[in-house]
Amino acid sequence: MSAYLMVSLHSQVLNNQPELGGNKPTDPVVAKFLEHDLWDFGKGWKNLLNNLRLVIQPWIFFNLLKPWLRVFPVSYLSIGFLTLIALMNRMRGAIPDTLYSEDFLFSSA
Repeated sequence: MSAYLMVSLHSQVLNNQPELGGNKPTDPVVAKFLEHDLWDFGKGWKNLLNNLRLVIQPWIFFNLLKPWLRVFPVSYLSIGFLTLIALMNRMRGAIPDTLYSEDFLFSSA
């Protein structure tokens, strides 16, 4: 998947446009994403990419550490990562809502 497509699929949610599909503004977990020290409040493509990187970091870091956790099992670390990943999965931006966009009818992806 290209970075452009990935950011485009998440853009409605990351720009806080719930009327176009995505997050519910009342979700307290998703609202806490904005409290991250590195959260980028800009509306440009690069800003959205930076925020998307922050959201997927726990999954990436866990997969980088997983071989070491097999060698040295630290159950609390594994449980903590899985809990954090479950919280990050509360953001539902990559599920395309074709009801609001005719662009997906002609997508080659």
